[in-house]
Amino acid sequence: MLMKNRALLAALLTVSSPAAWSIYSCAGPVGFLGIDQGGVVAVALSNATPIHKVCSIGTQGAFQMAPVPCKAVYAALLSARLTGKSVTIYYEDNGRTCATLPSWENVPTMYFLEGPN
Repeated sequence: MLMKNRALLAALLTVSSPAAWSIYSCAGPVGFLGIDQGGVVAVALSNATPIHKVCSIGTQGAFQMAPVPCKAVYAALLSARLTGKSVTIYYEDNGRTCATLPSWENVPTMYFLEGPN
């Protein structure tokens, strides 16, 4: 019974892990961070991604992430940028890779940020 419970717990932890439900993730130090007049957050990870827009602190619009968690994402990205630490950004399937994210365009499938690490 104990082994069965441990196996069930391990399976649940794996399913609930951000990496388990992401299609891909991009990691590295924050090379660029900006926010426009509408509150849209733009980011690029050094040598990993072009500058792309991931969420908005103003209105959710087409972004998956709502404005309140976007504010926390912006704060974490700013902290990573100022300290030189790395982050990992998780995206749902959008037919792209870290290298092929569209430059200066919305990438509404970002749903989780890990870090700064």
